[in-house]
Amino acid sequence: MLVRIKPRTVSWVLLALVTIVALLVGSFDAGDSETPSERAASLAASIACPQCSGQPVSESSAPIAQVIRAEIKEQVDQGRSDSEIRAYYAEQYGQWVNLNPSASGFDSLVWIAPFLVVGIALGGLTLAFSRRKIDSTGIELTKDEEEQIRAIRKVFSNDEEASPNDLST
Repeated sequence: MLVRIKPRTVSWVLLALVTIVALLVGSFDAGDSETPSERAASLAASIACPQCSGQPVSESSAPIAQVIRAEIKEQVDQGRSDSEIRAYYAEQYGQWVNLNPSASGFDSLVWIAPFLVVGIALGGLTLAFSRRKIDSTGIELTKDEEEQIRAIRKVFSNDEEASPNDLST
């Protein structure tokens, strides 16, 4: 026996599939295909200016930001890794200079919270729609109404060419 799949089910499955593929593609690192100047610019965008309020050194025009940008480029040219460079500036000025939160400890909530919010929202929507579907079937018909429905169904199932006038009898 063939089972007919509803278009709504197919659309939800396709949406889930596209979402999963997008997350997988986005999570894979492209490798070290960045040039040294791109790496330096990326690092400068993730390190806060010690003189400016929450502004990365890449956007600041303060003299200290210009010095830090030059130091970052120098350290990249020396072959230091991104984590070593970030650790150097965190040691010099404190952890607050790292504009990207770490993925460990309490800071991991920054990365997990959006997924939790989306999951809770989807769960709430699922619960709301499932309750709506259950509530809509709670209509009770009288015996006369059930007999009228049976008669209408019988007319349409036996005689597909029945006119609307046949239903009034």
